[in-house]
Amino acid sequence: MFCPNCGKEINDNSNFCLYCGHKFADENAENEEIYSHSYYKDSYKKNVQHENKEFSFVDTFFKGVAAMFILILCVFGFFFIKNYVAGDLFSFDKVNYEKYVEDPSLIPELTQPETLEGLISNLKDVQNFLELYLKVSDDDSETKLETFDRYRKELLKLQNFNNTNILNGDVQFRTPRTEKEFKKLQKQYSKILDKVGLMIVADESYSKYHLEEDARFTSRKFGKYLPDDIAKYLKLRADNYKPCMYKDELLIKPFDLAKRIADYETFMNENKDFRYIDEVRDLLFSYTFVYAFTSDRTNVIYINKKTFKKSDKKFMKKYPISQLRELVSHLLSSANGISSKQFDEMYPYEYQKGLDAIKPEKSELSDIFTTVRKNIMKLRSDDNFEYMYISSTDTWSAYDASKPLKKGDFILAHSGSGYEVYDYKYKKTNQTLQLEDNAKFFIKNNQLFAYSANHLQIQVLESSYGSFSFRTVSVKGIKKIFPDILIINIDTFGEYSVQIDKPVGPKTYMLISTSGGNYEGYSLSGNMQPGELSNIFTVSSDSAQVNWLPSGEGDSYHMYFVTQGGQPANTEQTAE
Repeated sequence: MFCPNCGKEINDNSNFCLYCGHKFADENAENEEIYSHSYYKDSYKKNVQHENKEFSFVDTFFKGVAAMFILILCVFGFFFIKNYVAGDLFSFDKVNYEKYVEDPSLIPELTQPETLEGLISNLKDVQNFLELYLKVSDDDSETKLETFDRYRKELLKLQNFNNTNILNGDVQFRTPRTEKEFKKLQKQYSKILDKVGLMIVADESYSKYHLEEDARFTSRKFGKYLPDDIAKYLKLRADNYKPCMYKDELLIKPFDLAKRIADYETFMNENKDFRYIDEVRDLLFSYTFVYAFTSDRTNVIYINKKTFKKSDKKFMKKYPISQLRELVSHLLSSANGISSKQFDEMYPYEYQKGLDAIKPEKSELSDIFTTVRKNIMKLRSDDNFEYMYISSTDTWSAYDASKPLKKGDFILAHSGSGYEVYDYKYKKTNQTLQLEDNAKFFIKNNQLFAYSANHLQIQVLESSYGSFSFRTVSVKGIKKIFPDILIINIDTFGEYSVQIDKPVGPKTYMLISTSGGNYEGYSLSGNMQPGELSNIFTVSSDSAQVNWLPSGEGDSYHMYFVTQGGQPANTEQTAE
């Protein structure tokens, strides 16, 4: 029969349509409401469709190929975005670096921390900028390596941070007493320190611990931007990042240490002119020394001795060209170990006792990117650095890009009619030093002076808590600056011409105005030589004359010089 609702053919004994769910009138009329529910309609439709659907190998194959293709595209897209879109394809890194070029004060500075949290935040910023700098900066390779060297030296200083100062109280754990307790503590610290490539290492007892660099992080983050030999060395350090000794006992297997020795020896001999060759020598010597004198080698426990002898034999066999074979052979054949004298005689390489090449500095953390800032500022044509102020000595000097700047130091950059003031981070401050257009700056006795030609005054630039101001120098002060020059104060002459009696031979004079009167100008005539400032001149004979014109006055006044003992000309006033 056919369903009166949808018209499709169904079994004659059906109580409802399999396709649309229509219920036929019968004794089960009370269930009509239930079977007409959408759940049963949808269920039966699916069943019928499933029964009528035939399996197709071709369809399944192409669907599988399509799914695999989409998966490959997704994987390819992920790596494409990771390596290119976020990298150099759209020059995102260069755009980011340009922000620092526009404003070098944004370049982070590694500073002495007060808390571990502050150290982590500061160091993370420094590391991210260093990576960006090594990757996209146009600085030459040597400058980049010098900057990276500074970073490594600062990392060595972090070993001074221990649980008696910056590490104390940052992790909630009682002071460890055993190796087991210390390892629990390490796990807690690793959650904090891993992000900046630091780890904690036990000192003399497990109750004391300090920070150290995780060489794996340094190699992974910076190795790809450095020369091949340095990248290889960083990878070597990363492979051997674990401490090898605690007190006088080994923390790694004897042959693992022997392999480490062989790897450093091979690298040293293959890279004779390596940048950090002294460091490599020191590490090789220290590892070999530990291998020879660890208490595990001479311990009365038989298994320890046996393990070392197996390691010695394996070393002799695996590294036939090693120059340490004689030393290892002696260790293998000796039942009582080796003396320090014997070790020195058989160790074939140069070394520096005490590991001087990699010994951390004791001073506080310092700025890593000093040279980077200077090089950036050199690219800016609108900045002309001329003078620098060193706060520690309260002295001024000509600008020297090779000198490092510290907090409190300042730089003057010539700009228009004045000077812009920059701080030690090469950040422009809100101070501008302005004088008249023809003013001249000069340095005497480590002080910075400004000479005003119109006002015939000399001013000294003074600093007070980073704020600069000019102070007019008195006659007494000028005599200290120029002790061999005779000072002539024009303010004392009034409106009269002046005769100056001078000694026999050349004599140097300076014109000044203590009142700061405005003089339109003055001229020199006769036999005299100008000095470093326009108001300084040397008179060689008594035929010389100086003319000046006070501002607002119509008359021109002059002075002339007569050798003492000679006949004075017609004058109205004489001054010495």
